Amino acid sequence: MMESLNQRIEDWLNARAESDKTKENYRYVWGNFAKFCISRGKEPGTIVEDFRTVRRKGQVESDIWLEEWQDVLRAFGSWLKLKTRFAPLTVKNHLAVVKSFLKFWKIPLDVDIPRHAAVIYHNRDLRREEVKQILTFATPRDRVIWLVMTESGMRESTAVNMKFWQIKEDFSAARIPMKILLPSSEIKDHVGDRWTFVGEDGFGELKAYLQGKTLQDDNYVFASERQGQCKREQFSAASLSVKFNRLVQKLGIDKSVTGKLKEGERPKPKKVRLHGLRKYFRNNMKADSAYVQFWMGHSLGVDAHYISRDPEQHREEYKKGYESLKVFEPSFVDLRDLTAQLHKKDQQINDLEKRLAQLEARQQEREAQLGIPSTWEELTPEQKKAALELLEIVKKEKASHQ
Repeated sequence: MMESLNQRIEDWLNARAESDKTKENYRYVWGNFAKFCISRGKEPGTIVEDFRTVRRKGQVESDIWLEEWQDVLRAFGSWLKLKTRFAPLTVKNHLAVVKSFLKFWKIPLDVDIPRHAAVIYHNRDLRREEVKQILTFATPRDRVIWLVMTESGMRESTAVNMKFWQIKEDFSAARIPMKILLPSSEIKDHVGDRWTFVGEDGFGELKAYLQGKTLQDDNYVFASERQGQCKREQFSAASLSVKFNRLVQKLGIDKSVTGKLKEGERPKPKKVRLHGLRKYFRNNMKADSAYVQFWMGHSLGVDAHYISRDPEQHREEYKKGYESLKVFEPSFVDLRDLTAQLHKKDQQINDLEKRLAQLEARQQEREAQLGIPSTWEELTPEQKKAALELLEIVKKEKASHQ
């Protein structure tokens, strides 16, 4: 029966889970549900086959079977809320996953899902200096991705999977703020096609990162740091999140300690996560909230009927709020220009020093040819006398003007 259950789960996951990470979460939830059912004397591994069997026997057997399983589901909900350390949203997720499985296989059992679940584990707000510190110590590729996320409000998965066609028009034209197209398929809230922007810092770093690379429309903008070692077509957002977490721990930005976990217990969310860059955008982009929500890919509600759909209007609104969003002052672009200017000045100074040395050498050579003495000792008695007389005349002239 285990093989049968595995197939039932795989069929359900393939139909309902949109990503590998979602499948992993669903399997984790199902594992918790299965352990609870077994502790209550029920075998979830045969639930689909058992239901179909009792349904064929008749209404009475079917009703009894459904009532017994309904009691288990109610107890599971109570156990999640009262006996576990799960956050309210995690409890709601467990119940939603079980309900999804039952609904997919047409098993008429009710799962009561809380309508409102309080969020108790919030991402801590990242301060500007902290974001600056993270970007400063990140690897070159990660710095570009994280800066683009910070200035655009994109999710990490959207940034990782961004392709060249999404930035091609404005990037090729060096238009700042640079527009990034966001197809509806890449937006979690299932809204229509959107767009967002990055400012001068994000554009400057992206331009430096892509310098010398030739990309086709369907090429990913960001490549794996270990070429040839990535088994996937593209590296995952999860791997990027792991690197972010390690860096913030190393820098001492996130000092939260989860402690030793019990068997089967999952760690609590960290206080500082990669998603915090998106939150930084939300808190610091000083533009009308409807525009900010649009750029972040959120549902707009009634504002969807009124917000402008003109990209140039959006560009102007973004430009107005960008100064409050900028992480670096002066910007990365300005720093690179300043470095180039200083290097140019150093070269000019070196050239002037060489020319001065050449002129001095020529002057000494000319004086030697003309026999012009260069020190007091080399003067003749007549020259010394004339020099002293000239000095006296200068002193008298100076005294008469005082």
